[in-house]
Amino acid sequence: MFLLKKKWNKEIWIASKIGVQEDDYSNDIAIYDIPKKYEMNVQPISSSTDIQEFGENAKQVQKAVIEYDKYFGIFKEFDVAYLDGVNPEDEKVNGQNANYRLYPPRNQNKCIILYFERLTGK
Repeated sequence: MFLLKKKWNKEIWIASKIGVQEDDYSNDIAIYDIPKKYEMNVQPISSSTDIQEFGENAKQVQKAVIEYDKYFGIFKEFDVAYLDGVNPEDEKVNGQNANYRLYPPRNQNKCIILYFERLTGK
């Protein structure tokens, strides 16, 4: 398997969604685990296939191709991520500073593709 050069890797944080809790108004509020730091090559999508799939949201999506053996089963849909220099420092609630959410991971033979969509209002 090819390995991306470390110089392209960025420090990102991902907080896993661990449940849902109702607030005083019966709205579901997601509960996240403590964010964990990773180093990955995360880039805005640029292939015509990706752009066609995400349509008008394409400019809000980033993508990472990661090692299957190292990361299988760690990430899931609706986890949140801290990209573009954002981090979980000074959070009072886990996931509060996150600026992206994950789409379902896509297992590909020897790698996993993660898509991150920017959260609106962040």
